[in-house]
Amino acid sequence: MRLEWMMTNVLETTDAAKETVQTNYYGTKKVTTALLSLLQYSSEGRIVNVSSEFVRLILISNEKVRRKLNDIDNLTEEALDKLLEKFLKDFEARELEANGWFTGFSAYKVSKAALNAYSRLMARRHPALRVNCAHPGYVKTHMTMSSGVLTPEEGARNVVKVGLLPDGGPTGVYFAEGKEASFL
Repeated sequence: MRLEWMMTNVLETTDAAKETVQTNYYGTKKVTTALLSLLQYSSEGRIVNVSSEFVRLILISNEKVRRKLNDIDNLTEEALDKLLEKFLKDFEARELEANGWFTGFSAYKVSKAALNAYSRLMARRHPALRVNCAHPGYVKTHMTMSSGVLTPEEGARNVVKVGLLPDGGPTGVYFAEGKEASFL
């Protein structure tokens, strides 16, 4: 009930959208870059980026954007940056729906979808590392207005499980509640 209210009554501002993209995508990217040399010295370095089930690519109605985010063999960081610039431009112009972007918490969803793509890029670029995305589940937090079904401990366990995968385990993979799942 609370989540329904939130989805229909919360209006995202342009400043909030920019901050969300800066935090979720660029912030994670900066931390990853800063720690990368240390992780590469590890015998099996791990990066687990927290994702969401609400950012599966099939939920993006713009086929061009969906294909671009899923074309991991040809996607670049520069292309991701341009895609995020386009999103923010469309956001500011209030043209999200017309251009096939996520609606409702769109900045959160787009920033996490971009982070998923970036994680796959990093996995391809650094095959000795395990770089994966993990959706913890629908957790009772302030962000979900405590409407989640999992405790914070249960959600954390799902993310930690991905970080503790055995050496030589999967990389460039999306996990939903601790189980391998599709990015689509």
